[in-house]
Amino acid sequence: MQLATFTRTEPVDHPLAEQLRQVVRDADRFAPRSLQMALGPSEIGQPCARRLAYRLMDERRVNTGSDPWAAIVGTAVHAWLAAAFEAVNDRLGRIRYLVEKRVEIRPGLTGSCDLYDADTATVIDHKVVGPTSMKEYRRSGPPPAYRVQAHLYGVGYTRLGVPVREVAVAFYPRSGLLSGLHVWSEPFDPAVAEQALQRHDQVLEAACALDVDRHPEGYRKLPTDPSHACNYCPWFKPGPDTGATCPGHMATN
Repeated sequence: MQLATFTRTEPVDHPLAEQLRQVVRDADRFAPRSLQMALGPSEIGQPCARRLAYRLMDERRVNTGSDPWAAIVGTAVHAWLAAAFEAVNDRLGRIRYLVEKRVEIRPGLTGSCDLYDADTATVIDHKVVGPTSMKEYRRSGPPPAYRVQAHLYGVGYTRLGVPVREVAVAFYPRSGLLSGLHVWSEPFDPAVAEQALQRHDQVLEAACALDVDRHPEGYRKLPTDPSHACNYCPWFKPGPDTGATCPGHMATN
């Protein structure tokens, strides 16, 4: 007896799907976050000196095809949380939470801090992360850039005369349940921010001394970092190390 055979076929994408994707991509591409030119607090603690130099020198980006959905979800969650904490203030009849407050860390460097809790003098930064990152941050704490960002916001608030005792990063699960929320915190230490700012200035000085605008091969002299997710870097390009693009940490060491 001959048995029937079945051939598995992939489901055909609905014609509307690509239209919807393109609307989302275009909206993301022209969003203020995507068009931001000035370096922000989230980038100061970037562990890869070469990537930081590319950003400081406004080098042309080549790795621009990444899927924007994770960042869009993060932006949407931030907006929802902002409204939620504003609603708490309304119910209390007083300002316990400062929401999306613009602070100046030093002249020329400003940022919008997600949340400040006046009752506990705590700066709080929201991050929406996937399961792999959540597992890592629970085990090892936040990456350097997140930690630096929180302390930079602490400096911004102290410049306003607002007391800061603690800095915290709240990690919200991109998938799963709210019970998976994880919070990391530590006492506010202005030295953490100062060290990051000094490093920022040193990288900028090195890029200028190397004259990377005219001699992009000079970027090769700036160290990369093993903790950096090279695949997501806007200047990552496998192949020869041109200087103006980077083949990744393992390829440059």
